Amino acid sequence: MGIVSRLFNTIEGIYWFPIVALALFVLFFTAIAIHTLRMKKNKELECGALPFENDESDQSHEGVS
Repeated sequence: MGIVSRLFNTIEGIYWFPIVALALFVLFFTAIAIHTLRMKKNKELECGALPFENDESDQSHEGVS
């Protein structure tokens, strides 16, 4: 671990990288949470049913073997 510490100590301003990464992480997931909480109920139901919806193109391929 000493080699890594010495290497990172030579980089100017390295102490800002974890702070910026944490800030971006918090901002991104806060924005996603706000977006999700403000989503309309009909859009929520539509997104919730996406994996289970039958598509017309899927039904046309059912008969093909």
